[in-house]
Amino acid sequence: MSRARVLGLVVAVIFAATAARFPARTAPSEPPVERLEPAAVLARYAEALATLKRPPTQSFEYSVEQLGLRNIEQTHRVYRSGLNERDETLVVDGYTLKQPAVRILANRTNRYDIAAVAPKPADYAFTFAGATRDATGYAYVFRTVPRATPQFAVSEIEIDGRSFLPSIVRFKISGGGARGSGALSYGLADVYWVVRAAEVSVHLTSGATAHERIEWSAYRFPPSLPASTFQVPRATATATPLVPEGSP
Repeated sequence: MSRARVLGLVVAVIFAATAARFPARTAPSEPPVERLEPAAVLARYAEALATLKRPPTQSFEYSVEQLGLRNIEQTHRVYRSGLNERDETLVVDGYTLKQPAVRILANRTNRYDIAAVAPKPADYAFTFAGATRDATGYAYVFRTVPRATPQFAVSEIEIDGRSFLPSIVRFKISGGGARGSGALSYGLADVYWVVRAAEVSVHLTSGATAHERIEWSAYRFPPSLPASTFQVPRATATATPLVPEGSP
């Protein structure tokens, strides 16, 4: 038997003996999440929105599929810094573009920013609808009724019991000869609460219907982006969202 193999056997025997004397410690489990009263949940919800962190710069990808009024299937990559945005169309109807089609947008607000979408007590009446429990803790469901009649109206939210930010926002839309409903899903990326998916179905007064689904992925939060990111190239056509421009 070679010296290396003998040494390996000795090390294995010593390790086994040591493990028997000093068994491995398991990581301490997190304390159970306490179920809160609805008023306490709403108080933490308001605090979470007030202290929300927003990334100064970010990049991500999103895929959009639209059926009905227009049949669209596209994948985009987006770079955003402040109100500047670069939107690159990468894939159209299953075909990867050799050269991405680029749009540069100035003064572009983030319509899916949770702070813009989440209902506020000043604008909505909240009614507690129940709590669910999973492996990570509780989620709290509240039905919401707007105090006015906006085109984009939140009808229900599901508040994550750890961040106390909405993980699901259900909404209704109306106006422009259309009405519909949908849902937005949110979750944590790095230290930021970001949109993950959107789905909406719309019915027109003409009787036509349309459906759109968007999925976001590949979030990155670089400290900065070069100025060349937002240099204006030739304009290109992109998908038109079903959610009205007046909504988030």
